[in-house]
Amino acid sequence: MFKTLRSRLLLSYVLVVIVALLVVAMAIIAIGVQPGVRYVPALQRLDTISRASRNELVRLRAAGADRDEILQVLADTAVQNNTRILIADADTARVLYDSSPNQSWQGLTLDFAEVPRRLLPSTDPNTIAGRFHAPDGSNWLLYTRAISSSGFGPQVVVYTVPEPTPFAFFRELDLGSVFIRAGAIALLLSVLLAYWISRSVARPLQKMAGAAESIAQGEYNQQLPLEGPEEVQRVAASFNSMSRQVEAAHQAQRDFVANVSHDLKTPITSIRGWSQALLDGTAVTPEAQQQAAAVIHNESERMERMVAQLLDLARIESGQLVLNMELVDLGDLLTAVHHSLTIRAAENKIHLTLNAAPDLPLIKGDADRLTQIFTNLADNALEHTPADGRIDITARPYGEKAVEVLVQDTGKGISPEELSRIFERFYQVDKSRVRDNGRHGSGLGLAIVRELVLLHHGLIQAKSQPGQGSLFTVRLPIDDQPEPSTILQRDG
Repeated sequence: MFKTLRSRLLLSYVLVVIVALLVVAMAIIAIGVQPGVRYVPALQRLDTISRASRNELVRLRAAGADRDEILQVLADTAVQNNTRILIADADTARVLYDSSPNQSWQGLTLDFAEVPRRLLPSTDPNTIAGRFHAPDGSNWLLYTRAISSSGFGPQVVVYTVPEPTPFAFFRELDLGSVFIRAGAIALLLSVLLAYWISRSVARPLQKMAGAAESIAQGEYNQQLPLEGPEEVQRVAASFNSMSRQVEAAHQAQRDFVANVSHDLKTPITSIRGWSQALLDGTAVTPEAQQQAAAVIHNESERMERMVAQLLDLARIESGQLVLNMELVDLGDLLTAVHHSLTIRAAENKIHLTLNAAPDLPLIKGDADRLTQIFTNLADNALEHTPADGRIDITARPYGEKAVEVLVQDTGKGISPEELSRIFERFYQVDKSRVRDNGRHGSGLGLAIVRELVLLHHGLIQAKSQPGQGSLFTVRLPIDDQPEPSTILQRDG
């Protein structure tokens, strides 16, 4: 019955209000059963009656009324106000007159326990109130002033009512109907408020559930409006971010499959074409056969490199690549990288320099993977730097806990749109470009570089501007502590 969030919220609010009303009712009942509290309304009523009656008695005495007339007035007052009025001796407290028809108390001595003065409605020190136990076993409240107000000498008029029971107390104050009305109003308001709150919470969640179902069915472009309570808005914002990431991941997956298919299809097509030329005798001259063999060899190497890079990337992303961490002399490592690329740079008429600070500290890392990082960065710079260009590799301390390696070239630069994607798998800044040695790039190099840098708890940063070259910065911690992640920045 109460399976939905809205119904459960509604039920919870209603139950809270009901429990609150029950607590209030119990508190009122607990107060009402206290004798002192129950006496207050009755004493206030007796005080009002006594004041009015006293004024009437004073008027009758001034008018010369006789005893019978005064007693009749007292009897009428008792009937009209549903009270019992007595006249007692002021000294002995003996009842001289009882307004009750059977006058059963006449001749009794009023032996009563006084009520605390803090409960009395009057501040007159002559006012006396007490609790009287009648011969028939009933309890009564007495109220009088210790002065002669009857006109009969040292006598007092005593006003009495039965001691209020808790039920009579609630009935006199009409607390039952008041509580029922207030409870009904509170319950109605709570239901309306609970419905509004539950609706404001449940409606965004229902939209979120619908959007999640759409994503499960392959519709990834789902965005939710930020509405409802702040907590729900935060959930919606997180959902929107997740949806964008899922959509981007799905698009990347499609691009990955398409790029792998394309990049594998191209060398396979070349190999098949040239091998067919060898088989059917089209390539009959030694030069043609040599060319066919060279193409087949180069394309096979290209496929081998691509498969190796794919395996590297897969192992990195799945967490299966284990680094052989050791202390590495970064200066020696960069010198080896520089020497390995010197001949190629000279062939392309590119000036390749290495500037390593003599005070470089040893860092903790995998020497082979660090070599792969900086070889890929320098190789990428050689690929995009024209003849007579320049590539500078600089290594220096970065603060006290890191080292910084910069690879800067004077190539054609990268546009802002392309700069934001250069670390994506298979992304190539210029897909139509073929390397000077005839090899095609796979678009995996920088993606692998980024993952390897992150595995070393480092940072990689790319800055570029079209026509002014590019600058790649790698920061590696000395003690293998995390650095920030990838940063892309456009110069200027």
